[in-house]
Amino acid sequence: MDIKIVDIFWDRIYLNIIFKCESEENNVFLVSNTEKIELDLQKIEENKYKSIINITNLSNIVMLKNENYEFISEKDGENHSIEIITELGYKLENLDKIYRYGDQNLAYTVSFEPKNKEGKMTCVLISRFMIVNKNYYKEQIRGSKKKLRRAVFVLGKNCFNLIYQVFSYLHFNKKNKVLLMSETRAPIGGNLKALDERLKERKINKKIYYSFFKTLELNKTKIIFKYLKLVWLLSKQEIIFVDDYCPIFKFIKLSKKTKLVQLWHAGVGFKSVGYARFGFGGPYPYTSCHRRYDYAVVGGEALIPVYSEVFGINEEKILPYGLPRLDKFLDKERISETKNQLYKTYPNLENKHIILFAPTFRGAGQKTAHYPFEKIDLNKIYELCQKENYIFLIKMHPFVRTRIEIPEEYKECIIDFSSYPDINDLLYITDILITDYSSNIYDFSLLNKPIIFYTFDLDQYQIINKVHRPIKEYAPGKVCVDFEEVINAIYNKDFETEKLKKFREENFSIHDKTASDMIIDHLILKNKDND
Repeated sequence: MDIKIVDIFWDRIYLNIIFKCESEENNVFLVSNTEKIELDLQKIEENKYKSIINITNLSNIVMLKNENYEFISEKDGENHSIEIITELGYKLENLDKIYRYGDQNLAYTVSFEPKNKEGKMTCVLISRFMIVNKNYYKEQIRGSKKKLRRAVFVLGKNCFNLIYQVFSYLHFNKKNKVLLMSETRAPIGGNLKALDERLKERKINKKIYYSFFKTLELNKTKIIFKYLKLVWLLSKQEIIFVDDYCPIFKFIKLSKKTKLVQLWHAGVGFKSVGYARFGFGGPYPYTSCHRRYDYAVVGGEALIPVYSEVFGINEEKILPYGLPRLDKFLDKERISETKNQLYKTYPNLENKHIILFAPTFRGAGQKTAHYPFEKIDLNKIYELCQKENYIFLIKMHPFVRTRIEIPEEYKECIIDFSSYPDINDLLYITDILITDYSSNIYDFSLLNKPIIFYTFDLDQYQIINKVHRPIKEYAPGKVCVDFEEVINAIYNKDFETEKLKKFREENFSIHDKTASDMIIDHLILKNKDND
């Protein structure tokens, strides 16, 4: 039996950790980058041991440093990360401790963060000394390199803002200018493309500008030149529409004559983003670009509190107009044209049942995004396709750059469609969607077709990555935790489709006009009475 941490609790300054293992022969340590502290294990019952840490009086070092500490077991000369049980994972976020001192201006904090290491759920103890700064605790910056990086960041931020203010002053007349922009996608797509098409259909008398590039794929030098050009463009605008996270707005304070509107690309999924992850890798308290939005447009009234939390803005700034890209999503002519074009381009898909596998990524963000392809069984998929006349399409999240290796003999019915630009086109020909925590369920639910949630890492994802709502409770379809369940659900047509109606009722609002028209009338033309 491997050693595991089964409980953690506090008694004033004493941190109590309960381990379950076969014997105390497992040597247990707290390990950081600079030190290794052995923990004393006391037997409390069969196979259970307790370690008590006085955080104000550790031998030799007195207190833990400004570092992250892992729990490590050492046996037979090998080091192993210590796993935590699932129940403890859900408890971790309530174990944070703050010890104030120095007339309440200083504090020592201890917190715990769940991690996925070597396929196991572990946790890290984070020890920090904090200092009051502008009414919120800010980690002390120690070391010359950190101070230099901080100084360069502040200098760069101030320079970009100063440049913007000068440009904005020169462009004092901003009326009738609209910018559609994204720092995560190129070319234009989704909500911005739908809004752009409607603006042209209605021949709205506005000058429309465009800016689309992927910031995180550029080196620092290219980002500087891109941002200088973008700052010039931003300084002209009366209204700016974005569809995702845009870092540029961390650096500049927009003119009062300019309104910033977020047309968030996702309807609603399960994974937490923005301030819903505050304290777990989320944005800084005051400097996130999300707080800059004058308005954010969402799919329905029930999503107002969700996105108020995500963006850190008041609920009155959240407008439940719907998503522009869904304005014509159910148009029969559009569906027919899209299907015919797909079948013309990919004739092997016609007269087949289509399964679309479209999960979200794993990892901390765009730079570390990946998917564990070993979690899908290509042999069983191939057998299913052969028996049931299916084609299995794989559409990975755009952040995942590594492509799945499909054996040559399987390629007739297992196809990687990750490079296909618009997943919504594929939804029309899809008979069954297999996903996990992604927001693609929002659009697909309108088609009233089965959704299977393949959540092999359900507990770890809910604990480590965080979710808005419990998946098993709110998922509009069958939730499976292993791939055998997924295959059996398809064979047995066990999809739990009765959940779809409730999901749609809770997350969509019905209006007399399209989302694009409401955005144009209320935000661009500013006709508040035109409903």
